[in-house]
Order: sequence, then C-alpha cells, then structure tokens
Amino acid sequence: MIKAVPYILTKGSEKFKEFLANPFTIDLFNTHFDGWRERGNLNGWAKFVSDEHTLEFYPTYYTLKKNKPADSTVYMLSIPKEIDDFITDMSRFGIQLYWTTWIDENFEPKEYLPVTEIKDYFTDLLGKMGKSHELM
Repeated sequence: MIKAVPYILTKGSEKFKEFLANPFTIDLFNTHFDGWRERGNLNGWAKFVSDEHTLEFYPTYYTLKKNKPADSTVYMLSIPKEIDDFITDMSRFGIQLYWTTWIDENFEPKEYLPVTEIKDYFTDLLGKMGKSHELM
C-alpha cells in the first residue's frame, strides 16, 4: 500500500501539486483512498470507517475519532478546501492514509512518495525484478 503524505514531504512535481490543490470531496474515498468503508451518505452527512478510525462529514465540518473505546475523544475540524489539506489533517492526527492504485496510473512514484522513501522504493523494485546488481 502506498502512503499518502502532504505535498511538502514529497519531491513532487507541478502536475502532482496541481492535483493536490483540487477541491476536496468525499467522493475521493471511493476512488483515491484505500482502506475506508462508507457507512452512510445522505442529506449532507457521510460516514467513513477504517479499522482504526471513523470520519463523519457534515455540511460545514467533519469529526474524527478512534474506534477504540479507550480513546473516545472526538475531534471536530473544518471541511478541507483542497486534497492536500485533508492529507495534512490526517497526518497531523497520526492517521495513515493510503492511495488506491489510481495514484500509480496517474503519477510516477518519485512524484508522490515521501522524499525519504524514494531510494528504498526503487531499490526494492529492482530487487523484485532481479536487477539489484544494476545498483552497483
């Protein structure tokens, strides 16, 4: 699974930056973010659940809470204006987002991976291809 990280942590590209500047919509959960299940969507309200967290979207704000009863704090946040704003919110709260395969179909790994993980990604890829000797 490919981590979604804020643009500032990537090497990025102008094309990727423009994509992340697009307006955030809850439809992105179905096409761009992996691991979330829709549990309701009507009259301006939508609920998405992962194994560890629940997000509930309302017309002017959204809530975030952990699914574990030990931490029942509910955080209320403004609806993100851009995709990158949402990714940054999730990062700030320690919620790991993962891209669907859509990201690979539209961007190169060096555009969306964290700068610190690009070299490891390509090293692993060459190893899987049986070409790790080409690194020398």
